[in-house]
Amino acid sequence: MRVTRRFWLTLTAIGSLVVGGGLLDAPLLVVGAVGLAGWLLAMQLAFVRGASRLEDELTVSQSLDRSRIRTGAEAKYTLDASVDAAGDHLPLSIEARIPLTAQMEAGPSPDITLGMSMQSSSVTLPLTWETVGTYTVPGATVTVSDGTGLFAQSFTTAPGPEIAVESPSVGPIHVGQSGKQLLRGVGEHDARGRTGGLSAEEIRKYVPGDALKYVDWKATARLDEAHVRNYEAESNRSVVLVLDHRQTLGDGVPGETKLEHLKAVAAAFRQRAETTRDPLGYVTIDDAGVTETGIPAARTEAYRSCQHRINDIDTEAETTATATAIAASTGRMAGTVSPTADTQSPMEATLLAYRDAAGSKRRLPNQPLYNGLQAAPHEIRNADLLVICTDDSNPSELRNTVGLARRNATEVVVFIAPSVAFDTDLLTDLDTAYERYRAFDQFRRELNEIDSVTAYEVGSPDQISAILSGSPANTEQRKYA
Repeated sequence: MRVTRRFWLTLTAIGSLVVGGGLLDAPLLVVGAVGLAGWLLAMQLAFVRGASRLEDELTVSQSLDRSRIRTGAEAKYTLDASVDAAGDHLPLSIEARIPLTAQMEAGPSPDITLGMSMQSSSVTLPLTWETVGTYTVPGATVTVSDGTGLFAQSFTTAPGPEIAVESPSVGPIHVGQSGKQLLRGVGEHDARGRTGGLSAEEIRKYVPGDALKYVDWKATARLDEAHVRNYEAESNRSVVLVLDHRQTLGDGVPGETKLEHLKAVAAAFRQRAETTRDPLGYVTIDDAGVTETGIPAARTEAYRSCQHRINDIDTEAETTATATAIAASTGRMAGTVSPTADTQSPMEATLLAYRDAAGSKRRLPNQPLYNGLQAAPHEIRNADLLVICTDDSNPSELRNTVGLARRNATEVVVFIAPSVAFDTDLLTDLDTAYERYRAFDQFRRELNEIDSVTAYEVGSPDQISAILSGSPANTEQRKYA
């Protein structure tokens, strides 16, 4: 409880009456001071009791109409208060505390005032969330006062709801091969790895050397011949996301760029990894090299850090201490440089990919994706699954990168944003667009043929469909029509 300015004025009046009564020898003034002091004490006692009772009878709730939202979108916030009292109660006001990351439009404030005879009230208003992250609405501040304005008491309610603010969605995404949509969910996998428990897979005949503990005695009795049950290692597999955010990844319509599509794919793998509790790591690379890394770990902090990184990156250049350190380390690894992208023949490019798989170490000029991956050995070494999200702006570099990735990881999955699918001007000439797409698809097929490598295309379904409509068969149909 705290006293107001009016309380101190009243107390001053009481003191003045006592002093005046003594100086003027006027007993009535002293009696009046005593009466006023008794009234003030009675009011204080009544307020303490009323405030204590009201705190028990008051119910304050805060709610949002959704728990997840994209940046720039609105969520309706509601503040509701009710008093479970038979008669009048002390007047009170409730002030909501909106998080700093939420923007509130001009209009009614998120406050509630309940007079002595009011039992309930509520206010609803839209909030716009501008910053990616997870936020909790703080508890509201309740201020209780008495009818005379002598006393006041404040307390804070329990925190409100939590909301997860995510980066804007790019809408439907095409993930597939040769124009065909991928049927299986992005990020799904069989939980197989190098270590862990054993899971039965099949029954076969016993051969000399098989461990007796694997003999399936029921099958042996049923088939009248010794059989063993094959087992395979079963465990969560280590997943590392490599996300390219160089300048070329900014191509496309704002909000639907190559990078935005690839970020959605990376986010799907992150979510899947968290669901299956797979160890998750990441490497992000821009034109200057590695911008941030995370060593694979199966912890909530690791999944959250990866999601924040996916949400935050863009195609703007990042100059960080990490990039400087990585550049220095890759400089020390410089050695004999093989032919650059401009001078490589198709045969040389293919051989270089297998050379990488055999264990060659070198730093290539003007290939930040390759050099960045080579400079992050701790993050990618022995990964069960390495997911590369990039574009086709430098096919030779991507071949080298895939070869290097294959050397370090058990399985490599490459998601490629074809430049032709994000070149809106080219779609006016569908025949040329289709030829460019054919060249891209041939390149993707070449990557797909490398052992333990799977390559997919990523883009807008409408753009891919429009490009495929430029195929010779569709062109003839358009002419006939």
